[in-house]
Amino acid sequence: MKTSVLLLSSAAIALSAAPAQAQTAPTADTASADAASDDGGSGTDNSYGEILVTAQRRSESVQDVPIAISAFNTEMVEASGTTNITSLNGLAPNVVLQTQGLVANVPMISIRGMSTADPDPNADPKVSTIIDGVYIPFVSSTMLDLFDVERIEVLKGPQGVLFGKNNLAGTINVITARPTDDFGGEVRLTAGSFGLRQVRGKINSGRFAGDALAAKIAVNFRDYDGYSRNVITGNRLNGANVKSVRGALDFDRGGAFTSTLVADWLKQKTTGPAPHVLDNGDPNWDLLPDEAKTDVRKAAVPFDPYARTESYGGSWTANLDVGYGTITSVLGYRHLDYVTRGDFDGLITPVPQLDVTRDFSGESKSGELRYVSPFGEPVDFVVGAYYQTDKWRQFNTVLANPTTTTLAQLRQDTESYALFALVNAHPTDSLTLSIGGRYSHDRKQYDIASQVLVGGVQRSSFQSSLEASWAEFTPRLTVEYEIGPSAMIYANYSQGYKAGGYNSRGTIPENVGPYDPERVNAFEIGAKTDLFDRLLRFNVAGFVNNYRDLQSSVTKMGSVRPENITTNVAAAKIYGFEVETLLRPSDNFTLGANIAYLHARYTDFCADTDGVFTNGSPEPGQCGPAVPVLLNGVPNGTFAVPTDSTGLDLANAPKWSGSLSADYVIPVSFGEIKLHSDARYSARFNTWGRDNDPGYYRKEVVLLNASIAVAGEDDKWKVTLYGSNLTDQEVISGAISAGATPIQQFYQPPREFGVDVAFKF
Repeated sequence: MKTSVLLLSSAAIALSAAPAQAQTAPTADTASADAASDDGGSGTDNSYGEILVTAQRRSESVQDVPIAISAFNTEMVEASGTTNITSLNGLAPNVVLQTQGLVANVPMISIRGMSTADPDPNADPKVSTIIDGVYIPFVSSTMLDLFDVERIEVLKGPQGVLFGKNNLAGTINVITARPTDDFGGEVRLTAGSFGLRQVRGKINSGRFAGDALAAKIAVNFRDYDGYSRNVITGNRLNGANVKSVRGALDFDRGGAFTSTLVADWLKQKTTGPAPHVLDNGDPNWDLLPDEAKTDVRKAAVPFDPYARTESYGGSWTANLDVGYGTITSVLGYRHLDYVTRGDFDGLITPVPQLDVTRDFSGESKSGELRYVSPFGEPVDFVVGAYYQTDKWRQFNTVLANPTTTTLAQLRQDTESYALFALVNAHPTDSLTLSIGGRYSHDRKQYDIASQVLVGGVQRSSFQSSLEASWAEFTPRLTVEYEIGPSAMIYANYSQGYKAGGYNSRGTIPENVGPYDPERVNAFEIGAKTDLFDRLLRFNVAGFVNNYRDLQSSVTKMGSVRPENITTNVAAAKIYGFEVETLLRPSDNFTLGANIAYLHARYTDFCADTDGVFTNGSPEPGQCGPAVPVLLNGVPNGTFAVPTDSTGLDLANAPKWSGSLSADYVIPVSFGEIKLHSDARYSARFNTWGRDNDPGYYRKEVVLLNASIAVAGEDDKWKVTLYGSNLTDQEVISGAISAGATPIQQFYQPPREFGVDVAFKF
């Protein structure tokens, strides 16, 4: 019913379109990403290539938004030979972008020390991903190939008021390129280390049909053999084969109504991961070949792990200028099919152990309707409504040990709706007071049918059909003060909320859930400045985030073995600061630097996190009563003893991080030579978060990258040579242990080189 209302509202926008005076103030999500800003100074142009963002549902400079944002345009993405979103890791302060490790083709995104590293669809992300205004609900479909992208906005802190659900820690907002007014296109050919071969192309039709329409289509084909090898099969791992297409159709007759339709399709097969297994005394570790024990780029897996993904969907954005403001409708659809198979113990055993296969299919439909009042009035505001439904099913097959197999059939239907508003009052030309809020309601219906077979005989089984709902109001308060034409300070308070859910790994009813929502109270102060006639940009932000009812992983006994279960057992306090600077001493030379500090600690965490069951005797650090372990509903004589786990390090939360970058453009007779280099630093940090064993830690490291491009006039042609991880550092992206199995580490790519050739017409 709610979907029908939003569809009818969108149709009403289209049917009621009539000529009206266009707004000259910031518009609603319709501006181009790159607009040169006027420095207002002397004849020397010291302005930056300004990036316009839509963090407040208006197109405005990143410097005018009173929250911490890191933004990347097309040129920034291309300078480092970036292929997917994890290639931007280290460029935004207090942001970690890595692969999860255990399951191929699934990203791990951490903002200000809060992340989700669970590939299962039950685990809603703590950082939301938005593509062209549409929320992506399935974490397995957020490993974005960055082709044909106009800009990427990294919004830090809760963004629930304007960006919807599951952005407890922040939002990754991706805007793809729109059709251009003129006919043209581009072809790009890339070749690189480890068999990288990539062809990208796009073509713009220019305006047609009486200048009312413009269309664009972009294609991407990428083959990558992979930088690791399975010494058992002889095949390469950590490779990928990607095919994707995106099309867009823009309608604009110069009147009150505009719209953009975007559709995309992607098919991808990824091999890996390639685990490097640490010795924990398991006799099966001795069976590993010596080269797999010593070389982190070689793995010994009985079969080649893989992930196969096919996704498609799109969005339709319609804007209607009603004379006093703009009504915007955004309709979205996403579909994902995902099959993965992995070896979760990392060992060579006589028969398979922890061989896990997941087969997933899901779809999401969403709609948002909002009104944005004109900018520049004493009071301006945004008000809107949001609705979304997700449906998915998944089949899990787990060969737990030589005689035991767990089978599970899962299904979940989710319905979410929200009402939101943000009001900005301007008592003076320099002062802005903002108040906003969002009311969210989430309902989940979860069905599970699980059985455990031992020696081919059913040992246990159960079926459950469960339903739960949650509702929350999350406010936001902001004070912003302009202390000059190019400087402002701000302070804001906001709350974040992530709905509860169910455990897909539960093999007994007690372990399925539901668990409750988690919440955060967030405080941020900051300043954004352009100094010395815009020679220097200096932005700083400090924050304190208090999390409660954190959805954390603990160990409980399942039908035959311990299993990792999500429940609400923890609270945490995270605080820190971020500094971003950009210095442009001349039109051709730009220096960038950022530094971030993060203090992330649990303030309450009483749980059994190690999965070692005892006779119930008191243990050091015990913080609660021993709980009898049940097997088939009957106590088996052992106990789970909760201990004080506040000393655990939060996952993916480096204490210090930062980066330096330099770009220099040399004019030549035929065009330009462009030089780029960057260094990305990160302190040592825990990638697992459930144990402080050194094997889970990513080492302190500085990664060096560089590129040199030779380009013709107006970039009509360009040849780029690039290199990444130039000092060939061995750096893990993640590490895990599946119960009593050894620690498995998963490594990032070694040193790589490539060449990219682009032609525009």
